[in-house]
Amino acid sequence: MLDKILNINPQDKFKSGSKVHAINPYIVHANDYDRQKKDSALFSPLAKLMSKINWHILNLEYPSEEEMLIHFIVDDIEFFTIVNFNELYLNSYQEFSLIKEGFLGNSKVNFEARLEVQKDEISILEIPEKIEINSLTRFFNRMEIQELNAAINQKFYDEIIFGLENGIFNELNYILKVIYTFIKTKHPDKIKKNFILKSQSNIPIIIQQIDIIKTD
Repeated sequence: MLDKILNINPQDKFKSGSKVHAINPYIVHANDYDRQKKDSALFSPLAKLMSKINWHILNLEYPSEEEMLIHFIVDDIEFFTIVNFNELYLNSYQEFSLIKEGFLGNSKVNFEARLEVQKDEISILEIPEKIEINSLTRFFNRMEIQELNAAINQKFYDEIIFGLENGIFNELNYILKVIYTFIKTKHPDKIKKNFILKSQSNIPIIIQQIDIIKTD
C-alpha cells in the first residue's frame, strides 16, 4: 500500500517518494470561519432549488461581501466555486475545483481537478432541469485507467481532456446558469439577464492542476 500523496502538475516533475499535501484553496476558504458567515436564510432556498434537480448542496459561504462560495455534489462529483460579484462581468473564465473518489490499482484515492471554464452567456433559467454530467464523469474515469507510475506531463492533461472540451464546457456553463438563477432570486441587482461576455479566447476549458490523493 502506498504511503504517499501524488501531486500531478504539468509544470512539475512527478514527485516520487515525497509527501505533498495538496491544499484545495476553496476548502481553505470554506473552513475559515473567522472571515466567513454562513447565511442559513440563503442556504435553505439554494438547497431546495438544487434538490429538485438531484444536486446536494453541502455549503454556502461568504468569504467577503462580494464573494459567494458554493459547495455541492452532482452525482458523485463534488464542486467548489466562488462567484465574485465585482468580477462577474469582467472575467471571461470561472474557476471550479472538482473532487471525485476512485481507485488507482488497489489504492483508494481522491481525484481533484482545478479547471477554468470559459463563460458563456450569463443568464438565468426559468425552470432548472436535471443535467447528465457525462463528459465530466468520463474525464475522471480516464484518470482511473492511468498507470500509477506513468510520466505525468502535459501529454497526460491532453489525453484525459481530448474530445471532452465542449461537453465539459456545456455542463459547467449549465451549472453556472443554475447558480446565477439562485443568485438572481436573492441578489436581483447582481445578475443582468442574458449578458454575453465579449471574449477573444476560443479555449473552452483550461486545466490548472490535477491532484491524486491517496485516502486509505
